[in-house]
Amino acid sequence: MLKMKKVLISRRDMLKMTGVSLGGAILAACGSSASEEEADPTAAPAEEEMEEETSDAPPAEEMVEVVMMYQANEISDDDIAQFNGDYDNINLTRVDVDATRFFAMIASGEAPHLMRSAGLDIPQWLARNILLDLTPFFNSSGVLSLDDLVDVNNYYKAEAPDQVGSGPIYGMAKDWAPDQFLWVNEATFEAAGIDAPDFTSPPSAQDLADVARSVVVKDGDLNAITGFDGYTGFLDRWWMHLVNASDSSLFADDFKSANIAGNDAALEAISFFHDMAVDGAMTSPLNPSANWFGPDFVEGRTAMLYTGYWFHGNILGDPNEEFQANLADGKIKMYPSFTWNGTRSNPCVTAVGAVCPSSAGNPNEAWEVFEWYMGKEPSVARASSGWGLPALKSQLDLTPKDGPLSGPAWETIQSELDYANDLLEFNPFLAGGEPMVPGQVFLQNWEQALNGSLSFDDLVNMIESETNLAIEEGLDNIG
Repeated sequence: MLKMKKVLISRRDMLKMTGVSLGGAILAACGSSASEEEADPTAAPAEEEMEEETSDAPPAEEMVEVVMMYQANEISDDDIAQFNGDYDNINLTRVDVDATRFFAMIASGEAPHLMRSAGLDIPQWLARNILLDLTPFFNSSGVLSLDDLVDVNNYYKAEAPDQVGSGPIYGMAKDWAPDQFLWVNEATFEAAGIDAPDFTSPPSAQDLADVARSVVVKDGDLNAITGFDGYTGFLDRWWMHLVNASDSSLFADDFKSANIAGNDAALEAISFFHDMAVDGAMTSPLNPSANWFGPDFVEGRTAMLYTGYWFHGNILGDPNEEFQANLADGKIKMYPSFTWNGTRSNPCVTAVGAVCPSSAGNPNEAWEVFEWYMGKEPSVARASSGWGLPALKSQLDLTPKDGPLSGPAWETIQSELDYANDLLEFNPFLAGGEPMVPGQVFLQNWEQALNGSLSFDDLVNMIESETNLAIEEGLDNIG
């Protein structure tokens, strides 16, 4: 890689670099029309200047500042200290992720050199022309090879904002996982007095919903045990996954409008989760989570979860002693995703990673940080942690494989990898978020639909109309 070199300069050169206007202002203030050097151009330079100009010492490397906008739980102070100790020419610092600040930094010409990203960001950021094409860096790297990238990194490849999946590469995932595993707490089924399901062979959506309804235990008007839950911040990504599995899309081919209200595939996907909530089998505004789905699952309030492999790491570290005893007894299971109209699919809906804004400068040094974070010590630690699968094929074998959960989970992962290669079709004109606009509108009006004051058809029409308005705003913003 090219290195920035420090250039030693004399005081005379430094004066020249301060700028004509500043020098003129100083001279005017002193009431002089010329400097002493101008008055005697033949004068020899001062001794200290001669030493600086004739020094035989090799030029020292300039310390380059590289700013990484990332979450503290994904790159620790110890990680940063390790990097700064190993790389003499770069000083790496981290700032918290803040979308508003990110775009303000870009507008002010002070973009971070690396930015935390997800699959849904790439079409939007490409449309705004803010991403650096990293293809040449990958091609010349001794650490990261394009051939070593698992398929989830195709989220970071694009021919254009509306053509994601191949072409130049603008970043990569730090880790990943299929996000639609079925997690079962068999102890909760025991408490409900029914047999726990064996989903080793993936159930149909209908079979899953029937099991979720069967395990519900009421406590007055609320649930003591709920059958099914997941992170509703990904609600519209769940829809996209199921709609894609039906060879359809939530959006028109050009992404400039929604394709929801008149789309049977979209209606079926949305109603699948809505109907479970109507029957009390899924958490909802009428049967809310006591905390979030993690503690609900651990403490026996929710029997099944719909979430990714990352939850494996959360489970292993949970301090609940009764839960850990159930875990040791093999009562906590991670199964493949359910089938949808006979189709198996379990894509990653996040693909969190990093990109390099093109306006940040110092791309060689930014790439050194990128290589280190994605291919050296931090990536090895992530791959071994059980919080996600590595984004590099060469590190897949680092995934934990021993123990009452990790061993069976590894077998499940291997059975699902062939069904995990699909990419969601994120709209380049629609603002991101968890959830995105379609999911936001649904959740904001879901309670009305559940209590009967808003029909399901009206709810779907609201989702489509609000999504279309948001797309129009996105088109205007991009210009």
